[in-house]
Amino acid sequence: MNERLRLAHIIYPAVTNSIADLEKEYPKRQLPVGAMVTRFAPSPTGFLHTGSLFASLVSWRFAKQSQGVFFCRLEDTDQKREISGSGDKVLEELSAFGIVPDESFVSGGAYGPYVQSERKPIYDIVIKHLITEGLAYPCFCTIEELDQIRRVQEAKKENPGYYGAYAKCRHLSAAEAITKIEFGAPYVI
Repeated sequence: MNERLRLAHIIYPAVTNSIADLEKEYPKRQLPVGAMVTRFAPSPTGFLHTGSLFASLVSWRFAKQSQGVFFCRLEDTDQKREISGSGDKVLEELSAFGIVPDESFVSGGAYGPYVQSERKPIYDIVIKHLITEGLAYPCFCTIEELDQIRRVQEAKKENPGYYGAYAKCRHLSAAEAITKIEFGAPYVI
């Protein structure tokens, strides 16, 4: 087993499915040539805003005009600010404007789940694949190290972020990353 594959297995030991399995589970949609699949992804943190209404209207129209599909996926990643029932309320408000998704977190569909947090198993498969291919990696930087990088970038009037010379964990070998993980170092992908 090569080191990247070993690293991926250490990080995601329970993930046994592959990209090919995902492609079987979620095959290409059978739509007319030129059909668009569009989405609206509201956060369940309150009511429908004018900007969100406009974005959903544009997405819905593109899908309808092209004989495609418009779906609504609930973006529930900000669970601290989540307001119970607000996702359903947003769908109700869209409906008042004649905007009804073909697939959603309420009506379902063949390409669900339509709630972001419920899609984690899908993302785990993809991330494991990316690690195996060397296209994603664990980062062991602390919050303090990331703050220091940001301060340096701000002082140099550079765009803040973890990139280029600042992405020091990108250059770790899979073996080095495995050692850090085995010693219990916290990380993010």
